Amino acid sequence: MAPAAVLATAHETPRDTPDVQLEIVLRNGRRLLVPSSVDPGVLARLLPVLEGQ
Repeated sequence: MAPAAVLATAHETPRDTPDVQLEIVLRNGRRLLVPSSVDPGVLARLLPVLEGQ
């Protein structure tokens, strides 16, 4: 499965470094920007929806 992206609410955790955005390119050509703090479980559930599976 190719990576996909999600705009989801992530649990905020204190960090020493600022949160950065990750760009995920889907197989269908769509691009998604997500915060690096996005919950992996939320992202895993969303990817198939975004890819139309």
